[in-house]
Amino acid sequence: MFRKILLPLDLSDRHERAVDIAAGLAAPTGAEVVLLHVVQLIHGLAPDDEPQFYRRLEKKADEALARCVDRLEMKGTPARAVVLIGDRVPEVLRFAKESGVDLIILTSHAVDPTRPGAEWGTLSYLIGITAQCPVLLVK
Repeated sequence: MFRKILLPLDLSDRHERAVDIAAGLAAPTGAEVVLLHVVQLIHGLAPDDEPQFYRRLEKKADEALARCVDRLEMKGTPARAVVLIGDRVPEVLRFAKESGVDLIILTSHAVDPTRPGAEWGTLSYLIGITAQCPVLLVK
């Protein structure tokens, strides 16, 4: 069913369940899982202005994503990592569209049922409502 699954990650350790779910969904068809980290641009600090700063952030992201790629490949799931620099939501959406992603899997937080609209500005919400492909939120 899915040929390319996008898994945007930050550098925290809270994505284990999403990585496992991506591997499980990829297994039946041999789909590729693309791990994506977007180094957020700091307003007023362009990559050309501080190339060493952004290179350090890219290197840290590369190392973290490599561990996730290894974990997926140990499960027999084809995987690769991509690190971009930019604004997170637009970069995730652009990458998904340009890469022909069939599914985006996002780690999400639990929503307070007494205040469901309080979390509308989160990355997972913004990607979930604007993506052109299906989005799976993992809580």
